[in-house]
Amino acid sequence: MTAPATLWRPDVVARVQALQLRARQTVAGLGVGLRRSIHVGQAVEFADYKPYTPGDNLRDLDWRVLGRRDRLVVRRYRAETEMGATLLVDASGDLGSTPEKWDTAVGIAATVAWLLYLENEPVGIELVGGEGISVRSLPPRRGRAHLARIFGLLGALRPSGRAGLAEAFRRVGARARPRGLVVLITDFMEPPSEWALALDAVVRRRADVRALHIYDARETGLVYPHPLRLYSPEGGDDQILDPEAMRDAVSEEARRFFGEVRDEVRRRRGVHVLVEARGSMVEAMGSFLSGREGGVT
Repeated sequence: MTAPATLWRPDVVARVQALQLRARQTVAGLGVGLRRSIHVGQAVEFADYKPYTPGDNLRDLDWRVLGRRDRLVVRRYRAETEMGATLLVDASGDLGSTPEKWDTAVGIAATVAWLLYLENEPVGIELVGGEGISVRSLPPRRGRAHLARIFGLLGALRPSGRAGLAEAFRRVGARARPRGLVVLITDFMEPPSEWALALDAVVRRRADVRALHIYDARETGLVYPHPLRLYSPEGGDDQILDPEAMRDAVSEEARRFFGEVRDEVRRRRGVHVLVEARGSMVEAMGSFLSGREGGVT
């Protein structure tokens, strides 16, 4: 895949090339059957009947019509309106609190976009928070040029500010096509009480919601040898603490928080996958594709 590199700064071009390579390598690491397990817009609806002719699939025979009218007919179907997938990518300052978290978030977004492109599925993107870009939303489309635009945005995007998940969920819910795929790539670092009800706007579209919850085990487990001064890139007072003294309490709070997010997603029939920033991208993508909840809580 190529893109109009002359429109970008050299550092952005380098990041886009790295994202392309990472996406290709991750998808190559997935089994063929698993790669083909994600299909958007494959729902069909009944259209009409036609007389049976030899070679038609016997599973499509309508035996009730045969019983009533003593003739063989086959049900015909048509594909419903094209569904499409939307990637909601959190580019808030908290997600950039460690380089590993940010690299994982954009790497997953690029991999999902690449996989959907390979499967000829329309894919769009919604970016919340962040800086370095002028376009924040692209509707689901197919094609190499569209994919290049998505990679270009991901390559130029830098984390900053606040995501505002509640408003983002309402916005995606208003724009998403019915029964499409909505992929949430975020660290969910906003109280669930602020965004949980807003997620209903996505669910009302009968969307397949899959949440990839990014975290860094060094942060949640306080894996640091010396006292720290902690701060939030999104504001608030600095905190000084001793990692050894606070490790158990912080780890327990992280587990509680992960469980609360998971439960809110589950209540809306979504899939919640915990993704450790230093873990395997292939394993994370495998959980995402299979609809199997992953990670540790």
